[in-house]
Amino acid sequence: MPVAGSNRPLLFLTLLVFVGLFSLSRNHKDPVPEHASSSESSKLAPTPALVNQVGERGSALTSGGGARDDASSRTIQQRIIAVGDVHGDLAALMQILRRAQLVDLRGHWIGGQDILVQTGDIVDRGPDTIAIYRFFQTLRPQAEAAGGALVSLLGNHELMNSLGGKSATILPPESHKRFKLISTPPPPPLRTDWRYVTKEDIASFGGERNRREAFSTGWIGQEFRTNYSITARVPYLITDDDFPASFAVQAPVLPKTPRGSSDRRFVGDPHVSPSFDAVANPFRLAAASFVHGGITPEYLASLPHSSDEPISEMNRIGHELLASLLAVPGHAPLGLPRTAPAEQREFWSERGPMWNRDWALEDEDEICERAEKACEVLRVRHLIQGHTPQFEGILSRCDGKILLIDTGISRAYGGAHSSLSITYTLSPASTLSVQDAIAHKLISASDADPHAKLETLGEVWIETELVEALYTKGRETETLGKWERVLNAPER
Repeated sequence: MPVAGSNRPLLFLTLLVFVGLFSLSRNHKDPVPEHASSSESSKLAPTPALVNQVGERGSALTSGGGARDDASSRTIQQRIIAVGDVHGDLAALMQILRRAQLVDLRGHWIGGQDILVQTGDIVDRGPDTIAIYRFFQTLRPQAEAAGGALVSLLGNHELMNSLGGKSATILPPESHKRFKLISTPPPPPLRTDWRYVTKEDIASFGGERNRREAFSTGWIGQEFRTNYSITARVPYLITDDDFPASFAVQAPVLPKTPRGSSDRRFVGDPHVSPSFDAVANPFRLAAASFVHGGITPEYLASLPHSSDEPISEMNRIGHELLASLLAVPGHAPLGLPRTAPAEQREFWSERGPMWNRDWALEDEDEICERAEKACEVLRVRHLIQGHTPQFEGILSRCDGKILLIDTGISRAYGGAHSSLSITYTLSPASTLSVQDAIAHKLISASDADPHAKLETLGEVWIETELVEALYTKGRETETLGKWERVLNAPER
């Protein structure tokens, strides 16, 4: 007869194995979303023409696979994902974020140091308003804890739902379907505009009164005040350590923000030194601009202090307008007071950043020069916006200067489920393979010792920017642009 307790070591060992397997299953990052086909799996991680690639996002590896402390010899990579108008469809949003490998099947952040930008119009046309805003409330701290960020922007529909009034006009469901842009009404005269609110949406709040309060003095209004902005500038090199020391560049100082608000870094203008702002600086425009509608050079010229702090100015005007709508106890005013400043009226007009459609509707021959001017003022390479649906997929115009990412995601439209992916890689040329170095004409196949010559390229960098449209439902990834260049550190 066995002695009592003789099997305890075996039971204890079995328990340890079970706990270990359970822990691994919880922390495992799905390599391919459930809905991606095998042909898509190779496209989930962009592969610029560089042999030395980072392993986990945001980590720097040498060609031998070990981490380096030397900032002048490490590979730097930043990934930015942008999602356009969601319009009340949580299921579509989750599919898109899983496809972009930002969340797992439970909706938890797995994007590491990636930056997610949502360009507004979460609300209207669908029933999931509460669920989506709550989801982003939960996701934001998860992204920040992992070193990433969630940047949330307001769309015209957010402001429309923040306006006052005692009743709402609900349109029949068929009026939501694929509205014609040529018949889109002008901006409302700042009063209640619930034309696109569904009955299911109102019911989820427990009635019209509860919904109005949630958007004004309640939790959604508070979210708008705290975590939502009008526009953002997201640089590809986030910290001072990201900039190659060999360039002797003083990095722009991003705005300081309180703990737990990492996205606030991107909603103000960076403070730059004259040396950084010099036209010859290769990193001067290494960033992307995000907004709901569109930012034109004409609107930028109308801003006070436009040449100094255009991003801060737009966000200030938008938040002051929002505050004027949300500050009145009970409900927001029916409209702006007659004494409202002209800058708020211009902001809310069809020329302002919430409603403008120039980059989407005008002929490309007429907009590219204007887009370049706007990029120059904002110090960016791309103008990225939602608002104007492109039902077939994300549209690139003017050689990628303009990227239109509203693809009718909501089931109210039936458009493409998409996200925009920007992968920026900065790699020391000395870590390239001989083949890649020859392709970049940094060394020659006729060199006596190509490997030895590679070691002398410590002051040379390879910059790669890959812009892609990621789709769900088995649709293949589309490359919208790929730019690669050799950067030689200046002589000192």
